[in-house]
Amino acid sequence: MQPGKEPDPITNMRNIIDPTDPDRRWLVDYGNGQKPDATPAEAALRFARLNDPDSARDIAPYMTRLDALAEQVHDELAHRLARGSDDSDISNNTNDHETMSIADMLAEATIDDVVSTLQSVIPGKNGFQGDAENYDDMENADLMKVMDRKRGLPVALAMLYIHVARRCDIAITGIDFPGHFLLRVQVNGQRRMIDPFHGCITLRPAELRELLKSFSGLDAELEPRHYRESSDNAILLRLQNNLKVRALRAGELAYATRIIEHSLLIAPDHEGLWHQLGALYARLDQDHKALGAFEQFVGLCKDPLHRTRIEAVIEELRDRLGLADSADDVAPAKAKTIAADPHDGANHAPEDNAPIPLFPI
Repeated sequence: MQPGKEPDPITNMRNIIDPTDPDRRWLVDYGNGQKPDATPAEAALRFARLNDPDSARDIAPYMTRLDALAEQVHDELAHRLARGSDDSDISNNTNDHETMSIADMLAEATIDDVVSTLQSVIPGKNGFQGDAENYDDMENADLMKVMDRKRGLPVALAMLYIHVARRCDIAITGIDFPGHFLLRVQVNGQRRMIDPFHGCITLRPAELRELLKSFSGLDAELEPRHYRESSDNAILLRLQNNLKVRALRAGELAYATRIIEHSLLIAPDHEGLWHQLGALYARLDQDHKALGAFEQFVGLCKDPLHRTRIEAVIEELRDRLGLADSADDVAPAKAKTIAADPHDGANHAPEDNAPIPLFPI
């Protein structure tokens, strides 16, 4: 193959972020912290549309349904607080609470009020539950299909709770608990762990210990590291990873590649994603793209041994492609990486960005 016949591999990598595609551009901005009012659910809906190249699904109706869930939670909480009032005129109390600001309403609420309201609205009145029967179905990690089917994985269902809670100013955090994604709700200094997969049930220390032992072995005991908080980006990457794992199991390499490309829109400095992408491009005989992805990885990787191994792969790819091996060509790849503002940390991937394992879900 003659040098110069193919476009520069870094140009190939930049083409992952197509500025003409509104969903891609939105996700890039989201990853850069430029969508402060957006919830991860909106990002997940855009991922769902991008991941399916034949999809023309409109996001707007799903956003409307998400906001309607939030309104139901607001109204249910107002009614619940009114019922708890000493005044016997519940209708007047309900009206009074409905006209209160959400901050004033939450100031009156207990953690039991809020958790019971979430249970009543999301799995209760709207029927959202985990899909235990078809757990490995890829539709369980596509938020649009999860909302249509009202069944999904823990991390997908968690998107609904996070969206609703954020719209109602309820403090909620994703918890990367071993083997099962959980949520922590906080109200007036009180905390409660809930399971979005099993109808928003409350998990107290005894249940958490049992869950941990079922995944990590009978000798495992609860430790602070088991309550590791997940950033919004980490939650989204976990959702995408579930799709990628299922695609690989099904032998759908092109689909798995597309999932990783889209994940990089919000986490362009995630070395593990670049490594996985390079490996998949190579398996698909897309050597020029594999070269670009591995160069991105080398520019980000801090492990000298791993970097040296991939540099050998890069050299082999360059030889195969007939690319010149001049001093300019082998300059540190870091200079070629897609720029990422180090100050945009709010929505970037976690600091631990080693190659992603097959996350428990």
